[in-house]
Amino acid sequence: MKRAALISALLLIATAGCTNQPAAVDTTQKTLVAREGKQIPQFDLANVAGGSIKNSDLKGKVTVIDFWATWCEPCQVEIPKYNELRQKYAGKDVEIVGVTIESGSLEDIKPKVEEFQMEYPVVVGNDKVVEGFGGIIGYPTTFIVSKDGTIYKKILGSPPGKQEQMEKDIDALLVEH
Repeated sequence: MKRAALISALLLIATAGCTNQPAAVDTTQKTLVAREGKQIPQFDLANVAGGSIKNSDLKGKVTVIDFWATWCEPCQVEIPKYNELRQKYAGKDVEIVGVTIESGSLEDIKPKVEEFQMEYPVVVGNDKVVEGFGGIIGYPTTFIVSKDGTIYKKILGSPPGKQEQMEKDIDALLVEH
């Protein structure tokens, strides 16, 4: 029984990604809301490249919204994969948006975006947008959103085969009306 619990805990750590929660914190008290099938929240967030991105800017596009933090190593590992996705779906109704959380000010984040060579828009998130997406317990947390702004899927961490599954989801959503 202890061995099964240990294996489960190790698998969770390996696939879940980063959290800034101390190990002693009981995360079962956090309120997480299942958002699949619901509309993304309204937002107007500062774009690191200048201007802002609103939820309404994403209507008509299949969107991958990735909540990440600049200090999160699994998040950093995924950045080239998101760059590849953006290139693969260039010219199609697909957008990738990084929402950085707990990473400092816009001035702190901009050099990291350049350092990590992020080729997709990055916005600075806040508690309101996190709550609107149903809560985040670790990074990365990724949402696949349909063209009408409905949350199709939430992916916690960096499970094996994540990019391939996202491509299947994007392809399926592109053919929907």
